[in-house]
Parts: sequence; structure tokens; C-alpha cells
Amino acid sequence: MRIIRRLAVVSMLAGAGASAAATEQATNDTIVVRGTPIDPSQARQRAVDFVKRTGVANGQQQVARWVVPVCIKIIGLSTAQAARVEGLMLDIALEANMPVAKQGCEPNVTVSFAADAGQVVRQIYSRKPRQLDELSRAEKERILKGSAPVRWWYATEMVDRDGVKANNISAPWLSSGGGAGLQGTGADPVSLPTFDGVTATQQYNSGSNVRTPTVRSLYGATVVVDATRAGKTSIDAIAAYAAMVAFAEMNASAPPTDSILGLFQPESIETALTDWDLAFLKSLYRMPLDRRSRIQRGHLVEALLDERLPDKKKAKER
Repeated sequence: MRIIRRLAVVSMLAGAGASAAATEQATNDTIVVRGTPIDPSQARQRAVDFVKRTGVANGQQQVARWVVPVCIKIIGLSTAQAARVEGLMLDIALEANMPVAKQGCEPNVTVSFAADAGQVVRQIYSRKPRQLDELSRAEKERILKGSAPVRWWYATEMVDRDGVKANNISAPWLSSGGGAGLQGTGADPVSLPTFDGVTATQQYNSGSNVRTPTVRSLYGATVVVDATRAGKTSIDAIAAYAAMVAFAEMNASAPPTDSILGLFQPESIETALTDWDLAFLKSLYRMPLDRRSRIQRGHLVEALLDERLPDKKKAKER
């Protein structure tokens, strides 16, 4: 196990009779990021499979990450639980060295909790159907009519290497009056357990890396949690899951093993970020964006191997 500073995601408390004092104590605990040993001969294939299953840098499409500071808004929970989820997500963002906006910012990441996520998503879509324009037909069908406990989508844009916008698409549903998630639906807050790809003209720099003149940036992310389908999943585990899917352009229909992304899989035992989850996010926000997708996938794989194989990491540091 490895304890990550400033994080506060805790394991599910055992037993239905846990006292309020124990719950309060759990609030001040630190997140534990779990990982399991792996045979070095299997490590690379496991790392390649992990990256592939996230859907990041898939095919010829470059990764998309946050270039502008993230500003999180939690909808549909009590004030205390909303603050907890937001705080946990911000801690993960800071640990991954992501840009984070100051208080009072305009939200560009919304996480909505609802008793019926499908109904909420369909309401959003009926009002602003262009929100789902970046999804394939199958992905749109899955979000609108599927039964997943958590559903999400993104807004992306092309910018140059200095972060200057290369298009003028806006995200009106993310504005303060836009009604992302549960705003304007009349839904009451829900309660959850507090257990504790562009390949444009290529440019070359020194060496063999191929640079691209534009990069992909996230500028909006919407996550909708179905509280009914989430069942007894702890709110801390859901916060970690929401951070993973909000902070990287995930398409984890077959989530990787050794990841919080498998939270809702029957065989999963993960209830917090794993060592590979955090290594993945850190590498994503450290590597160059102006590279072709295969190079970016290589960066992510090597970061996972550095985390899982201590001898390899030490050799690189010499």
C-alpha cells in the first residue's frame, strides 16, 4: 500500500451499525491507494492492456486533458456530502498536478447525483441535444437508454501548442444558468453512504518525436451518478471514480483491472484509486500533448511500468 498525501478517500465501514463518531473520524483519514505485486514478465502486457481499456489516445486520436483550470460543481447531494465529493476530487486533481481554478470559478466539471440517472440525462439531452454531439451513435444510445450506475460525456476543442483556441465551440450547458445535471429538474437531493484524433501537418523537433501543430483540450465534463444503481457504494469511492472519468477522456466500457474504473464490476475489489490510476493521471498531465497518439500511449505505459516495477524506476533515476 502507498498513502498519498492530502487525499482522503477511505474504505467502506464494516457493518450497518457504525457510529456517527466513527463516520466523523473517517472524514479525517487519508486515502489509501492500493496496488498488488506483478510478475515483471507480465507487467508490460498488463500496462498496455490497462491503457487500451481506458480508451485514452485510442487509434489515431490524441489524448485530451484539461488545459484550463478545472472548476467542479456537485449537484443533487446534501451540502456536506457535496463538499466532501468536491474536496476529494480536488485533492486528486492537485496530486496529479492538474490546473485547478480558484473558489468562485465558473464550473466546467459537473457531477450530478440522481435517483434515476437515465431520466436526468434524457432531460438534459431534450433541452440541449448538442451536448452529446461528440459521442458515437452506440455511446449515445448507452448513455440515454443504458443502465450504467455512472454516465459521462465531454466537450473538447482543438488548441495550438500555446493553448490558443483553434475553434469557437461553446458549452452553454456548463454556464451557471445552464442546468447541467439536476438543475431545474425539481429533484430532491439524494443521499449515499458516507462510508468510510488529429493528425494534421506534422512538424519535427530534435530527435525522433513527431510534433503536431494542434492539441486536444477538455473544456467540459458532465458526470451523472445513479444513486439507486450505485446501491451501497461509498460516496468516497464514487468521488474517486468520478475524478478518473472527469479528468481524462475515458471510454472504459470494459474497464481495466487494478483500477477504480472497475468499481461497479461484480469481481472488482477496488474502492479507491490504485497506484496505476494515480500513475496514469500523473503521466497524462506531465507528458507532451503535441505528439501523435501512439507516442502518448507509450508515455502512459512507461509510467505504469515505473510505478509497478521499482527496479526499472530506480534504473531511470540513476
